[in-house]
Amino acid sequence: MNINKVNRLMRDEAEKLLFIFDKNNLSLSTAESCTGGLISTTLTSISGASSVYMGGIIAYDNKVKNKILGIPKNILDMSGAVSSDVAEAMSENTIKMFKTDFSLSVTGIAGPNGGSKIKPVGTIWVGISYLVKKNIITESNLFCFGQKSREHIRALTCYETIKLINSIVLNNK
Repeated sequence: MNINKVNRLMRDEAEKLLFIFDKNNLSLSTAESCTGGLISTTLTSISGASSVYMGGIIAYDNKVKNKILGIPKNILDMSGAVSSDVAEAMSENTIKMFKTDFSLSVTGIAGPNGGSKIKPVGTIWVGISYLVKKNIITESNLFCFGQKSREHIRALTCYETIKLINSIVLNNK
């Protein structure tokens, strides 16, 4: 899928998310690393986002993940920033911090540098936390987008993350 199509679909999914969340009186917060605020920007570019979107944190550096998001240093050291453990901790701590119904997090390698054999460029972990009867449910999802441009990987991450959260909300209504 070319980047122009991804950008169109990303906006469509964001509009859908805002509609679904508004209709169901749900709130959302974000913690972004590899997308650098693209998810927040996509959501807030749509009129009415303030009724749903409470805010977010761009935690690009591990020090920010540790000090602001409260990700234990030993998890960052043992699992690495690009891992299910970190994605889940990011979303769990963000839902608690913002006191929202849903929180999402993204951490990954957008490239073109920074990849390895174990974690190549295009490896993305998405964490989603949500409340069910006052209990936080957290899950993580791995996406492997392969060798694409940095902008393409970031756009795909945004699109797939918003699409994923829409699916979770619709399946839990």
